[in-house]
Amino acid sequence: MSGPGPSGKRRRQHEEEHEGGHENAERWLLSYADMITLLMALFIVLFAISQVDQQKLLALSSGLQEDFGAPAITNHTQGLLDGTSVDSAIQAIAPVAPQVASDIVTEPTNGAKGGSGSKDGDNTARDQLADVRAKLVKALTAKGLQNAVHFEVRDDGLVVDIVSDRVLFDAGEATLRPEGRKVLSAVAPTLRGLDNQLTVEGHTDDVPAGGVYRSNWELSTARATTVLQYLLAQRVRGSHLSAAGYADQRPLASNDTSAGRARNRRVAVVVHSTDPSASVAASISSASTPSTQSASPSGGTR
Repeated sequence: MSGPGPSGKRRRQHEEEHEGGHENAERWLLSYADMITLLMALFIVLFAISQVDQQKLLALSSGLQEDFGAPAITNHTQGLLDGTSVDSAIQAIAPVAPQVASDIVTEPTNGAKGGSGSKDGDNTARDQLADVRAKLVKALTAKGLQNAVHFEVRDDGLVVDIVSDRVLFDAGEATLRPEGRKVLSAVAPTLRGLDNQLTVEGHTDDVPAGGVYRSNWELSTARATTVLQYLLAQRVRGSHLSAAGYADQRPLASNDTSAGRARNRRVAVVVHSTDPSASVAASISSASTPSTQSASPSGGTR
């Protein structure tokens, strides 16, 4: 019995090559399936981590709303679950703005605590009061009365102290002397042109008042009022004037000596700063201020 011929061998070889080529052509399906599986797993993980815990979000938003004084979210669970109220819930987490914005108080820029505005205000007030003092000194010097006035500087403005003894009043009296009228007439034109508030202050020493005045309070107040009335007669605006009596409560010197008591017997005209917040006490030097010439005290009540 003879074996297969050459044609049969070629047929079997062709069939084996055909079957091997078919298997090699379909191996890419395994890689494709693996890639699809990995992509599906990736999207599942991304979807899982993108989900918000609605219950925790609701609890957080409710707590913040209560802290900021707004009504808490209490019944939006269904809306969060179906996605219709997520935006509103997230917006509710933001702080609630104040209801009345005008209630916020800000510091003035030209106040005592301010920056450059405060410095500008201080400089303006200082310059204005320094100019007032210069004008008063010039007017008094022209009349030869520069020694009858002493200048002081306080936080509230420029103080013009006028000596009482033998200038404004006699001992225990509140009637202006001729010398006092000359002094007030000399300063009145400058005071008349000011927009500053003016306070006339009466002061005495600690010797008890006598005569028609029952106390130094009455005497100091009467003297301040007398000076104020004279300034009114000199056309100083009454809307800018006020008077006060301090008796012996604000001495400038010790009342233990006659010179000190004479210094304390005075009437002061305070030129207040136009800027109440400005600090002027350290700005106007008293180096060039005329010295006070106090008359020899007679030892009586002033």
